[in-house]
Amino acid sequence: MRLGLDWIWPVNSQAARGQVLPFIALTLVALLGFAGAAVDVGYWDYAERQQQNATDAAALGGAQQLGHYSCPNSSVATTAADLDATANGFTDGGNVTVTVQNPPGSGPYAGNACAVDVQITKTNLPAFFTRLFGFGSTQNPVKISTDAVALVTGNNPGCLYLLDQSATANLNGDVMLAPGCAVYANSAHVETLASVITVKKFGYAHALDENLLTLFLGAHPQQMYPVADPCGEITSCAYLAGNPPAQSGCQSFVYTSVLPTYVYPGCYSDFENAVGIVTMKPGQYVFTGPVFNTGVLAGDGVTMYVTSSGGPVTLDGSVALTAPPTSGTNAGVLLYQVPGNSNTLHLNASVNLNLAGLVYAPSATAEMLGQANITFGKYMVFVLDNLKLLGNATLTLQGPSNGMSFVKNAVLVQ
Repeated sequence: MRLGLDWIWPVNSQAARGQVLPFIALTLVALLGFAGAAVDVGYWDYAERQQQNATDAAALGGAQQLGHYSCPNSSVATTAADLDATANGFTDGGNVTVTVQNPPGSGPYAGNACAVDVQITKTNLPAFFTRLFGFGSTQNPVKISTDAVALVTGNNPGCLYLLDQSATANLNGDVMLAPGCAVYANSAHVETLASVITVKKFGYAHALDENLLTLFLGAHPQQMYPVADPCGEITSCAYLAGNPPAQSGCQSFVYTSVLPTYVYPGCYSDFENAVGIVTMKPGQYVFTGPVFNTGVLAGDGVTMYVTSSGGPVTLDGSVALTAPPTSGTNAGVLLYQVPGNSNTLHLNASVNLNLAGLVYAPSATAEMLGQANITFGKYMVFVLDNLKLLGNATLTLQGPSNGMSFVKNAVLVQ
């Protein structure tokens, strides 16, 4: 018995086939349309991610350059941001608009002198399949807008940078107290045998040698990528790098009396205090020859600039020196030894050594000897080629005040 299927769908009916084919054609068109729309949307999503990456990089580039200057500086920020945007394929002009604001004109960082807002807009993106639905036309162009804000911040509590990737840093048998700041060692080997080290962070780029007698309190060492010289992120360091002081009219200062005396800013071809009590008046001192102290040396608001022929610098006896305050071109810089000058810094602390400020000697090894405490005050940053702690020294790095440092870095905040 037949079930009457020919009545429901006549198998051999030409009329039935004629009704189905248009339905299938319409269905295929719809499916192709959705598939095409998915292709276009996927392309636009990819383009937006690429554009956002370029926007982020431009904002960071502008903020990084602000770190070399005082905030605000719209010209510097705009130039740097435009260069970064161009390097990533987005040059202002045509269907691309790059807008840079320092400070931002709106949003949560509006008016912040150290914030850089970058907006990139690209119009007339190609539409392939979605043109069938009117996208990509003159009346309905495809447009992508991206925005990013980067901020210059001093929240970078590094206090010891060792830059030489072929050197061995000797921290054996010593006590290092730096609970508020970080140590960054590019060294090929960092030796910490029988040491007690208290730090906020300890990063090493290559190899760390320690034994059961080594105690890391606070943060345990972590391997890292090598860090760069931070001078460019320190406004006053970058200034001295680009504006070396005059080296004319240099005089010799050799003091052998036990009576107290003063010394004044200027250029010195030789600076020696054997047994006296010498106070350095505030200002900038340029050294083209050796610096030697075994007496008592003190001074507030002092910047020591060591030229390519200057040094070696030996600070023995009793020393208490602080950098200029946080204003002026030399703000925070205690000692600047030009890159390429590899004369050793002898920080022997046979009696007392108390320093505060930036000690920048990127090609020099610093040797810290003796049994006395070596105390470095607030806003203290060492940038060295290498470090050797010898003689069971106790090195105290008080670290930046309130977690802040004059080493600046740029971070994305929006």
